[in-house]
Amino acid sequence: MSRRPARPSHDEILWLQDYLPYRIAVTASRMLRAAAQVHKRMPDPLTTPQWRILAILANFEPLRATELARISMLDKVAISRALAELERRGFVLRTKTVDDRRAAKVTLTAEAWRYYANLVPEMKRQEQVLRQAVRPDELRLLFDMLDRFDRLPLSK
Repeated sequence: MSRRPARPSHDEILWLQDYLPYRIAVTASRMLRAAAQVHKRMPDPLTTPQWRILAILANFEPLRATELARISMLDKVAISRALAELERRGFVLRTKTVDDRRAAKVTLTAEAWRYYANLVPEMKRQEQVLRQAVRPDELRLLFDMLDRFDRLPLSK
């Protein structure tokens, strides 16, 4: 019969309330979950991956699926499913690229831009609640810190 190992000392435990990646992930998840409630109130709502792709394309179109995966942090299967549904709904167009006939650039349709325009004001109102929780100088500092974290070579 195996015995349970002794409980580690206080200093050997990874305390989640102090573990920066955990705290950032939990806060981001809460904020994104609240944002998802906005687009889920729309008639015939998009899924969260579909909304994420729509928002990314609104910022960076045209993009290839591989670029969408990199920016969105969604896996290729989720990207493929979301794009197929967005295409079915008439929200995106996929156009073969000249340099690689297997790849396609994805752009938004007029219908997608109408859908997006209906959502953005509410999304911005919701963001204002978050921005009001901090002073402008704190917000600049937060964005500076996030930019520094983004530049760190964390994965090997």
